[in-house]
Amino acid sequence: MLFFLQNSWLALLLTAVCGYLLGSINWAIIVTRGIFRRDIREEGSGNAGATNVLRNHGRGPAILTAIGDIGKSMVAVLVGGWLLSHLQVADVQPYGYVDWIQQNLTLIGGYVGGFCCLLGHDFPVFYGFRGGKGVLTTLGMFLLLDWRVALTCLGIFVAIVAACRMVSLGSVLAIGCGMPLLMLLNWQVDPVKAVFCTVMAALVELLVVWQHRANIRRIANGTESRLGQKKSAE
Repeated sequence: MLFFLQNSWLALLLTAVCGYLLGSINWAIIVTRGIFRRDIREEGSGNAGATNVLRNHGRGPAILTAIGDIGKSMVAVLVGGWLLSHLQVADVQPYGYVDWIQQNLTLIGGYVGGFCCLLGHDFPVFYGFRGGKGVLTTLGMFLLLDWRVALTCLGIFVAIVAACRMVSLGSVLAIGCGMPLLMLLNWQVDPVKAVFCTVMAALVELLVVWQHRANIRRIANGTESRLGQKKSAE
């Protein structure tokens, strides 16, 4: 591990910075400012995300927002994977031996880039650290890291929203399912990968739950807004 950090610190740093800056490009803010000359954070729930755009400005702007949020995290994963697998500080063959880290540099870089993109989305440096909740950003990240998990969680999200029309509940429960799915799908093939991916997914889940903490309180109190209702600022 120490040798890995010594030879990959620059790649890790660039991956983190690139991921965070990509995440800080908040498409909900860009779309609503560009089309309507409004700041989405001053409308509805105050969240800079696709659901709030949908409630206040309709499907078209919400779709543009979703494409941007999914796309930026996919780019962050690709950039992180490329940097970690190609950029080494020492002028030697990577690590001088074959181990799990060397064989999975692209995966590690993808997770680091994707997670830092999520941080940027939630706390964007370009917009006063007031961003969104990262659900679509998480989807884009896992579409590349493990499409099986991404599509399964998307199906769970759709089913929950169709049943109760609460996007927040669907988001939290769907992303929470990612951890056991990653463990189950990878354990037989590569236990180390299963543990690594599950730990990274747990970090993502913790961040998503934290961003939804107000929604969770309202769900518990029975006051959470449902899809189709225009949510007022709180």
